[in-house]
Amino acid sequence: MSAGGASVPPPPNPAVSFPPPRVTLPAGPDILRTYSGAFVCLEILFGGLVWILVASSNVPLPLLQGWVMFVSVTAFFFSLLFLGMFLSGMVAQIDANWNFLIFAFMTTACYGCSLGLALRRWRP
Repeated sequence: MSAGGASVPPPPNPAVSFPPPRVTLPAGPDILRTYSGAFVCLEILFGGLVWILVASSNVPLPLLQGWVMFVSVTAFFFSLLFLGMFLSGMVAQIDANWNFLIFAFMTTACYGCSLGLALRRWRP
């Protein structure tokens, strides 16, 4: 009870009061002028170099080279897709947390492939 006799309402639950995530990066070619856009471009450039170097190397166990190629090609492809979505302006039309979606997809894909390879190796 306050001094005036009226009860004070409880504070709102902070977990409910946060606004939905928004894309704060610019859409279109302006993305290339930000640090995030520059890092994505560098990631694509170096990802392509890794892809080329891994493909041209000679390893004694080809299964390991296949796994590294899968990871590098997948990361390269999704980096291109991510940059393309920002360049085309599609991120402003789709209301989603893109960083979380890509992280969740890559984590699920890596764990799923690891599980599949582990089960294949475990089978007698």
